[in-house]
Amino acid sequence: MAVFPLKVITCNRLFFEGKCKSLVIPAIDGEYGILAGHEPVVVAVQPGSVRIEKEDGQRIHAVVGMGFVSITCDEVLLLVDTAELPEEIDERLAAQVVERAQEILLQKQSHMEHQLAMAAMARALSRLQGKGKFR
Repeated sequence: MAVFPLKVITCNRLFFEGKCKSLVIPAIDGEYGILAGHEPVVVAVQPGSVRIEKEDGQRIHAVVGMGFVSITCDEVLLLVDTAELPEEIDERLAAQVVERAQEILLQKQSHMEHQLAMAAMARALSRLQGKGKFR
């Protein structure tokens, strides 16, 4: 199977760089699979699980936040605000974030506060789902 170069970059680190056989990302309309020779495109990435199959067949599962993936003829670049391996996720902290976001949503607040709470809850829930999914 053909391979392609992939870089996964977050706000604070280079999460992955290397050749891979496939990449599956959470997109707005469902999972989006990428193989070598994919048509150039830019896709919005939602919080959720990412699967990378490296050149040697090893698989990496991670949980990512919002971002986008840029697919060109030369490489695939996945830019996300966060990327974590399941063992890096603090379940207790994520559960606290969900609880706090739920409390905020029950209160009367501005549209902006409501949207921020929804986004925080979505990120925390995807982290909890990713942690449980890949144990």
